[in-house]
Amino acid sequence: MRKTKIIVTIGPSTRDPEMLDELIKRGIDCARLNFSHGTLAEHAEVISNIRKISKKYNRPVAILQDLGGIKLRLGTIKEPILVNPGDVVALVPENTTDEPGVLPFPQPGAFKNIAPGHSIFIADGTVRLLVTEASPSRVVATAQSSGVVSSYKGVNLPGVPIDEPILTEDDKIALKFGVEHGVDWVGLSFVRTAQDIIDARKELNAAGSKALVMAKLERGEGVDNIDSILPEVDGIMVARGDLGVEIPMERVPVVQKQLVAKSNEAGKVSVIATQMLWSMVVAPAPTRAEVSDVTNAVLDRCDAVMLSDETAMGQHPLEALKIFDATIVETEKIYSYFSDLDSNDRTQAITSAAARLVQTLDSKPVVVTSTGRAALELSRFRPSADILAFSHDPAILQKLAMGWGIRPGGVIPPQQDVAGLVASVIKSGLEGKTISEDDVVTIVHGFLPGVSGTTNAVQVLDMKEYLSHVNLKQAVTTQS
Repeated sequence: MRKTKIIVTIGPSTRDPEMLDELIKRGIDCARLNFSHGTLAEHAEVISNIRKISKKYNRPVAILQDLGGIKLRLGTIKEPILVNPGDVVALVPENTTDEPGVLPFPQPGAFKNIAPGHSIFIADGTVRLLVTEASPSRVVATAQSSGVVSSYKGVNLPGVPIDEPILTEDDKIALKFGVEHGVDWVGLSFVRTAQDIIDARKELNAAGSKALVMAKLERGEGVDNIDSILPEVDGIMVARGDLGVEIPMERVPVVQKQLVAKSNEAGKVSVIATQMLWSMVVAPAPTRAEVSDVTNAVLDRCDAVMLSDETAMGQHPLEALKIFDATIVETEKIYSYFSDLDSNDRTQAITSAAARLVQTLDSKPVVVTSTGRAALELSRFRPSADILAFSHDPAILQKLAMGWGIRPGGVIPPQQDVAGLVASVIKSGLEGKTISEDDVVTIVHGFLPGVSGTTNAVQVLDMKEYLSHVNLKQAVTTQS
């Protein structure tokens, strides 16, 4: 089975129940809901349908709530403005303006940090301006390229600190909505520092959220601070759209590889996103370069790859998913399985030992987890066999749908002792056909079943020996 996971963005092209059914039936692992677009009522309907269809196919699907964040945009412009190289353009911190040659930019927090020599990119860098004069109330710049500027176009300020909280008021409303509807992951946009994550987690905890947190790396600051960001998050997304404007485009492929490698070492989920099959928004087939991009992302050892506009608003969402899946399957035929990584704590050391046993014995890796962490830590070693995750909480299996090579083993009842835990796992695995009587299994679990942070044990069981022993024990008990 395919080990690298697939995330699809749900939008007008895919939000109907029939299309969601087809996507889940064809094997998506995570549905991304972009909270920069759509109403809360629309998102609620999509979440409800995903849960129903997921249950129908007995296939956990993670839901990623992608918050809009502090996306910088122009204000209202009455008529589109054509900008040519050499034109002098001014920006003012207003929602709208009638002054000729002046662009409304209602982001007062950004103005105080803009200085002469800074670049301003509008509409994904289509229009590029060079700042010549700057004050807290007005910025004057010279156009370096031609293009049309219209209302609400995105603005990027490479190298300019943005003194705004990580969460907007709209984000906070969306967070509460996410708690009410049980989203599995929350994506934080435009993460700059570890403090951004700490601040966001306070809001999440206050709202009662149990969602895992993903930092979207879209600014140079986030890339520069990755070493301090990683300990605070559960995963990262290399969001190459804004990132390719914020840093030189030629750096993006190298930065992508570096970020994924660091994420793997830290035991965090990594996602590569944006423009992977971009031409399929309109075209029925991708370019060869796009297919190569997907292949390279898989070989970079990311956990998941993501379709954005291709499935949100594209004309060929199912075809894009099919090509994504086929490309991953083909690439994993030459995948270099098993990574020998260092361990920094007990859970990593235990899962490291388990990974080596799986490799040496050609056994089936099994993890019993109450939070998902042990399964994700085992995943970072990239074993060649699927990792079977068992938990007493079905929501954990939904969250783990994002993790590389992790498959749902089953939901098991809470147990009071290790013997009961192992027996419950084997029973569930045999009944669900995820474990067979011919398997050798390597089981990772804790000494206190159901208590997070107690992972400290690895057991290797030859199923024939185990079942023979259990049957013999039952026979002796019956006779006595």
